[in-house]
Amino acid sequence: MSDDEVFFKWSPDYSVNIKTIDSQHQELINILNRLFVAVSLREGGKVIAGILKALTDYTKTHFALEERLMLLATYTDIDAHKLEHKKLIEQLDQLCKRHEQEEKPIYFEILRFLKHWLKEHIKGVDTKYSMALHEAGFSLAAWEREATAEFNVMVEKTGRWWKMW
Repeated sequence: MSDDEVFFKWSPDYSVNIKTIDSQHQELINILNRLFVAVSLREGGKVIAGILKALTDYTKTHFALEERLMLLATYTDIDAHKLEHKKLIEQLDQLCKRHEQEEKPIYFEILRFLKHWLKEHIKGVDTKYSMALHEAGFSLAAWEREATAEFNVMVEKTGRWWKMW
């Protein structure tokens, strides 16, 4: 992807210092950038439904894994964090339904919403749980190995979304 095709660029400022989670956040940003490219090339109508499905599936899979990490680490604010995840999935589902029902495309509304949400979520609540885990001395090494394998299984169950592009 060239710089002209980047709507949202990953920065080390978004790192939560958990390799697996950072990789998944980068992939969410890649999907968002793919949506931007499709809209820019006026392919939106052809591929947007698939990209939105990929985004939704990947987000749900990522959230499930992130929540299991917090549960395993006995993170105290897990309920509030899970509520944030639930709200995003509901908002994303509503946007997808609106996209299907509206006569005019809402691509830019979707892009703006997702970029803002992802930035705020990573820099806000994700950074909080990451710092709490590190401060508590939670060992991430074993979890990272397990999480990578588990995430691959979860992605297999939801389908190989990346084949569409």
